[in-house]
Amino acid sequence: MAGAAVKVGYRRSVDLARFIAAFGIVWDHARAPYADIGYTALGLFLVLTSFLAVGSFERSDGKRFWLSRAQRIALPWLFWCVFFRLVFEVVSDEPFHLLSDPWTLLIGPSIHLWFLPFVMIFLVTIPWVSRFVDRPVRMYLAAALLVVVSVPLGLMHAELAPAAWFINPGTFPQPLPQWFFSLPLFWFGAILAVGKRMGLVWPVIVAAAVVSGILYYHSPEFASVQMILVAVVFEAIWRLNIKGSWPTWLAGFAFGIYLLHPATMLVAFKLFSETVDRSFAALFAFALAWVLTAALQRLPWVNRFL
Repeated sequence: MAGAAVKVGYRRSVDLARFIAAFGIVWDHARAPYADIGYTALGLFLVLTSFLAVGSFERSDGKRFWLSRAQRIALPWLFWCVFFRLVFEVVSDEPFHLLSDPWTLLIGPSIHLWFLPFVMIFLVTIPWVSRFVDRPVRMYLAAALLVVVSVPLGLMHAELAPAAWFINPGTFPQPLPQWFFSLPLFWFGAILAVGKRMGLVWPVIVAAAVVSGILYYHSPEFASVQMILVAVVFEAIWRLNIKGSWPTWLAGFAFGIYLLHPATMLVAFKLFSETVDRSFAALFAFALAWVLTAALQRLPWVNRFL
């Protein structure tokens, strides 16, 4: 594979972006003011996930890449499925329809857990992207394919209720609405990582602009422009030169905050009622999830699931 020996560059700012993206997701789920930033936060989270996965693949020997990564995700997913099932048994009267709704097998008892099976499944495409895009002509082809795939998925997503696609999936069962939104961004991040390695980024940026333009023309919603918006945000982050290891330290909490925030949000509403100021609820839930993540990371058996 041409260029395989060149590693995807490392930036402390990318680590900081993971932490900030986790905060944006919590802010969105709390339905705080300007909660739609959650689209961008989730988009950034997805792009970072695939971007870093390409770097991990290209630094490895490639053997058993998907299987080893999938196993590392499957165990936390199962652990947190059990955790949230127990939590909801305590706080909710609604039963979990695991057997009556087979789609829940791709989510779990809490809707935010859809992210783990999604990544576990589509990580299988990371080696394909890395190996295929090994010369400029194939970068142009990959960017064109990104447009061809992303537009239909985006149009299907646009048919849902754009402001509440994660709550009201319309004619599509969950987690398909989440997948329609997320898969193009995941592949964008993977192709962008290869572009950084090759020094050829503009085709995938142009593809992001084309996808967002078409989707916005069809459905002028904030959700429609996420690919180009995340592309611009990522490029701005990439150019930041941050000294010190503190962004990497913060990034170590991002995954745990994402996993724990629905539970800490329940605590916020329990303590302060459903009428609590949503900005305060978001900040409280985020801070508590951060503290719990830091504490659980010190437990020898539990820390493998964060």
